[in-house]
Amino acid sequence: MVFTDKIIIVMHHSSQGMYKKNILSKSLNIEVFKSSCSILLIFFLLVVGSRVVGYFEQAAEGYIDPSIIMNVVFLRFPDFITLLIPLSFFLGVMITVSRLYAEREIYGFFSVGLAPINLVKFLLPQAIIYFVLTLILSLFLAPYTKAISQELLSTDSYKEQINSIKPQKIFSLKDGSGFIYADEVIDQNLIRIKFLRTNSKKSFLVTAEELKTKENLDNFELNFIKGSLYQDLFAESSSIVSNFGDLKLSLDIDESQLETISLTKLFDYSSSSDDASFQWNVSIPITIIVLLFMGVYMSSVSPRQGRFAVILPGMLMYVTYLSLLILGRESIAENPNSAVGLWWVHLLFAMILVIYISKDKINLNIISGGIWKESKYSKFPLALILLLLLFWLVI
Repeated sequence: MVFTDKIIIVMHHSSQGMYKKNILSKSLNIEVFKSSCSILLIFFLLVVGSRVVGYFEQAAEGYIDPSIIMNVVFLRFPDFITLLIPLSFFLGVMITVSRLYAEREIYGFFSVGLAPINLVKFLLPQAIIYFVLTLILSLFLAPYTKAISQELLSTDSYKEQINSIKPQKIFSLKDGSGFIYADEVIDQNLIRIKFLRTNSKKSFLVTAEELKTKENLDNFELNFIKGSLYQDLFAESSSIVSNFGDLKLSLDIDESQLETISLTKLFDYSSSSDDASFQWNVSIPITIIVLLFMGVYMSSVSPRQGRFAVILPGMLMYVTYLSLLILGRESIAENPNSAVGLWWVHLLFAMILVIYISKDKINLNIISGGIWKESKYSKFPLALILLLLLFWLVI
């Protein structure tokens, strides 16, 4: 009877420990989820806002149609979210775990026999959900919507520009070099037109009864019928005015491209290598798993250091990871026959992670990060390196 009571007591304590672990797991996942979603929303709004401003600047210069801007931005949502999920989850893990250390709540986990690897196990289901979601977006949805948005943003040829002119509407050429105005449009011929062309060397204004167009291999021919030509409009000397019955002008076919917008290497890259695109699209979800381990093991801080002491080295690690992936992707695009892919980057950071986890066993205090956490001056070189890497990503 006594023996049976002991068994019951042992089972009661075992079930109580399991119950505590379940509560801790749920609490940890909720905190990480809330932090990750908040960070994702902030970054998402920043990226979308910067894109909207950039596109409207291009529209003001006549490079894109303002009516398509919101459609283009909406089509880029999957691409933005795909690249922001790993960063948001990584920062969510670091902020949550570092807060547990700073406020000594982590010892509630350790008191029931848990270790950092158990925190990884608790968060692994959430990481797998993000992994699957990012993989689907990266491989299937984001490339499709990005291609549609690029098609909408593609610069029209001169022929398409002129054919889209509506009567009694001023139409700016999309290279920003002038405008065309027509009273009527009959069978794609412009009637009673005014054509202004400017550049750094000269400017001229043509008024004519009719304009006919012809697209050749390397230029676009404008044939003005019955009109007047005004040259050097903005020069200090008087302009030259001449009347003509038939005037032909040629425009070189040199379609303008959109100016680069920030984070081009991340959001606007275009590779002719299918292998480079595939490895890049698969690598982004893989980073989530690697960053989960990094986020848990790099977030240990002492109470006097504060919960944000690890954010700078963590961001440096993330940006370095991303930069090496970008360099690897560009290397594959330039050398399609190269056997070196992006997998070596993941392997490198996995090895760094193993060394970091085993730092106490192999007694490598430099790798442990203790120096940059204890000394306030050691953060300056880290911040400088981080800024340089971010500058490289932006340009």
